[in-house]
Amino acid sequence: MRNRPYGARLLRAYSRYYTHAERSTGGAERSGFAGKLRKAYIRDRFARSAGLADALIGTALRLAGYNTAGIDEQFRFAPKAPAKVLDYGCGSGEYLLRLYPLGHELHGAEYDPQLVGSLADRGIRVADVANLQDDHWGAEFDHITLAHVLEHVPDPLALLRRLLGWLKPGGTLYLEVPNGGASGLAIFGRYWRGLEAPRHFALPTRRALYAALRDAGFGAITQHINANARRWVWAESLEASPAANRGALSSAMAAAPAETADNAEFLTVLARKPGA
Repeated sequence: MRNRPYGARLLRAYSRYYTHAERSTGGAERSGFAGKLRKAYIRDRFARSAGLADALIGTALRLAGYNTAGIDEQFRFAPKAPAKVLDYGCGSGEYLLRLYPLGHELHGAEYDPQLVGSLADRGIRVADVANLQDDHWGAEFDHITLAHVLEHVPDPLALLRRLLGWLKPGGTLYLEVPNGGASGLAIFGRYWRGLEAPRHFALPTRRALYAALRDAGFGAITQHINANARRWVWAESLEASPAANRGALSSAMAAAPAETADNAEFLTVLARKPGA
């Protein structure tokens, strides 16, 4: 605790952070028939301007058992537009730009002063976290997202309580954080990608995260397993490990248990503010 970096020392740790990379809206667009179906589902599920054809396609995909979990997670389980959405710790704005064409009212909040104002060209206001008070917003957001942010803050419970106050009754919080109980941490130890010292201050287990959300006032917590996380987190962890250890680590990876809610690499949850 006494060596934890603050202020200018902490900002130096972010000087070359991935959030400074050129922003995108989530990768290359899929082409062909499958891409058209995907776009129709996105419009039906999230967009303000979805038409009858989109609604029919969305319904057909659901009835056919099409797996839409990856799409829903990419959009962080946002409500259908029009809805007021805040991305707290928005970085360069990749998530907000993903929602931008769909008709939501978008807001961002960011710690890094280099990134505040980065979305002004799209009319999206990004507030400087350093100047935010608990009463900066009232209970006005339908959805708040907190993607790989909670592990970066010195008082996670205080932040959860602040965000609860900014949500409307019945509003939702999307949260993703590296899991302190992940199988990858047990395998790779200090080389696990999720540790990321000195930027990550605390990594909760599933039990601890649920307790913190309940203490903050949230209810109706639902967990979603990020099916892509284990593959890339383990690949980066293996690459960071000493070459002499990689054979044993590869064997441990092969023998690892299947991913569960408790040992998933990331804790990805949706929590709801009690009320209407």
